[in-house]
Amino acid sequence: MRQAMPSLIAACLLTVVVPSAAVAQGNANADICAATDESSVMPEQRIGACNALIKASRRAPKDLAAALVNRGSAYWTIDKMKLAFADFNRAIALDPDNSRAFRERANAFRSNGKLDRALSDATEAVRLNPKDPAAYNIRGNVLSDQREYERAIEDYNQALQLDPQFSVAFRDRGAAFYFKEDYEHAIKDYDDAIRLDPRSAPAYSNRAAAYEKLGKIDKAIADDSEAIKLDSAVPEYFDNRGLSYAKNGEYDRAIIDFTQAIRIAPQAKFLTNRGNAWQSKGDLGHAIADYDRAIRIDPTDADAWNNRGTAWRGKHDIDRAMADYREALRINPKFDTAAENLESLRLLRAKNGK
Repeated sequence: MRQAMPSLIAACLLTVVVPSAAVAQGNANADICAATDESSVMPEQRIGACNALIKASRRAPKDLAAALVNRGSAYWTIDKMKLAFADFNRAIALDPDNSRAFRERANAFRSNGKLDRALSDATEAVRLNPKDPAAYNIRGNVLSDQREYERAIEDYNQALQLDPQFSVAFRDRGAAFYFKEDYEHAIKDYDDAIRLDPRSAPAYSNRAAAYEKLGKIDKAIADDSEAIKLDSAVPEYFDNRGLSYAKNGEYDRAIIDFTQAIRIAPQAKFLTNRGNAWQSKGDLGHAIADYDRAIRIDPTDADAWNNRGTAWRGKHDIDRAMADYREALRINPKFDTAAENLESLRLLRAKNGK
């Protein structure tokens, strides 16, 4: 399955409050501490600068809270979630009216899959600052995660009403339309996101996913290629383009892309996809080798078990094929394709009297 990539990983950090005490003192740490993920400042540099500001702001609760939120956001970026939550919690205790603290903690809860708590915090952020488009956008993301797509779209609409140049809100609303299977509207939003931010690799990748759903494979490949050009470190971009090439019957190109995705991150799904491409080319040996690796990495990958079963069937090894189909069904009892494959082999054996 193609990896559609709506903006469900990182939320954009927009306007950042710079601690006023630090600014008054002309402290260069203020700008570094307040840098966002889009800046060239490394998270570790941001944390170091925030440490200095926090030490200097102990007698000014609001300034201290602002620095804690900035440091928490930097911790979140490098996946130090315990430290991030500690900073957000402390900031909220110091300044209960700090909408950004609630907004960023909502994003952290969302990253941890605690969507109810994320929604509560995002709603509080909106209440405290109803003119903050980022608060609506994060709440929209949480609602989208909860498959409340209509409500999510309402929040994205509000964010865009407050800031019509908010490219990430267009991209995220496009994702909600995508999940609603309204691919035309999704593409229109991705068009706007790209118009406002031509270097947004996720917007190109997301638009490619929508084009692929509409059967516009050449356009999907072009957008996937642009996403790769903008950010070649994301393995999903190669995987997605590989899937489009495979859909076009261009299996050699697909294998090259899947191989690059595997080099970046040897995930089971990438190996399964490459195995499928090998199998489509009739190279069952390479296909089985990839399914073997995928299963070692993720023994719960039902697709790898099912597809390896099909490869074993192609090699006329019915016992191994049936065993793999059974395992796929054990992992996912609702896997209709595996059930049909297993039943077809049972009927074949019954017909042959074995």
